[in-house]
Amino acid sequence: MLAMLRHSRSYIKKIEPGNQRSSCKMSSIQKPLIFVTAASSLVGYAIVYQLLQAGYPVRGSARGKKLEYLKKALSNHPQFEAVEIADVAFGDYSQIFRGVGAIIHTAAPVIGMADKELAFRTAIEGTKHVLEEAEKAGISRFVMTSSIVSFHYTVGPYGPNDWNPITLEKARETGDPYDVYFAEKKYADLAILDFVKTHPHFDITMICPPFIYGPSPPGYEEFMSEPDPAPLGSNTHIYALIGGKNCEIPAFPGYADLGDVARAHMLALHSIHQSAVSDRKIKRLAFASPNPSSWREALKYIAEERPKLKDRLTSPDKVPVLEEHYVKGVEFERLEEVLGFKRSEFKTWKETVLESVDSFLKIEEGWRSRGLEF
Repeated sequence: MLAMLRHSRSYIKKIEPGNQRSSCKMSSIQKPLIFVTAASSLVGYAIVYQLLQAGYPVRGSARGKKLEYLKKALSNHPQFEAVEIADVAFGDYSQIFRGVGAIIHTAAPVIGMADKELAFRTAIEGTKHVLEEAEKAGISRFVMTSSIVSFHYTVGPYGPNDWNPITLEKARETGDPYDVYFAEKKYADLAILDFVKTHPHFDITMICPPFIYGPSPPGYEEFMSEPDPAPLGSNTHIYALIGGKNCEIPAFPGYADLGDVARAHMLALHSIHQSAVSDRKIKRLAFASPNPSSWREALKYIAEERPKLKDRLTSPDKVPVLEEHYVKGVEFERLEEVLGFKRSEFKTWKETVLESVDSFLKIEEGWRSRGLEF
């Protein structure tokens, strides 16, 4: 903690030209500067937003046109700074990591959105590179967004040393997007474990959720200026329930609420109850709601609570029927022990579905006001 406070003081003294923000000095003294990779992604943005609400100064990365969207989305938050990282697997991070007390690494390819070799390089080599650059900058607190698929999902178990059986060779051979994704997540986690063998001073937490759903935080509509559901991420699955175009519903059990996932990352910075955790320096946590998630129940919630949308609802016949509606075997006691996140604090499926739908309607209203068809 002392090292983190020293970093935050240096941020005040050595802030980059053109980025002086007197209003954030007090919060910078009280809390360390946090760096979030892929802050323009839905998960990354939700984490940034919660950190800012909690009084943390935050520096977040994006690339291409998303950088300007990110700046505009958080323009009312003087304690936020946006920077560009064109390729997470390369580059000198010495300037962008200056004054940083901890890193939250969310950057990773989405299922099917990158060819297999690019996916492996970004996920595995990218994670290694961020850790190496963190070491050079004297940063040892590291939180990463992994995935429950790095475990043997959906079979389990979900202990810290459990892994899915896929290999890089098998994923390369099949080229199946899910095989590639399962492999990239597994081997990115393994890369962290390998790094810690020679850098035992690092304190690392890996948050591993299944599909993530929930309303996008204020400002995220800047990334949704066009009627393209891609920036919604996994939320397209719920959007499909109300007729969202180019959206499909997966036949996989379990979910995690976006707000819960963001909070888990923030709690990981505090290392709550760390002394009671046997593997206190590296913590790999399956993070899934204990509440059942049924797609047909979701349709009922929407029909009952948002009756104006009844005519838009997809047919129940087109909705997957799952044998299991939640992930069995998640170690909720360990989540509370490590993070202080109690089982009773997870959002219900009904809350997540309805809040997500309300968020979509606001986004659609923006499209409608500009005369866009969707």
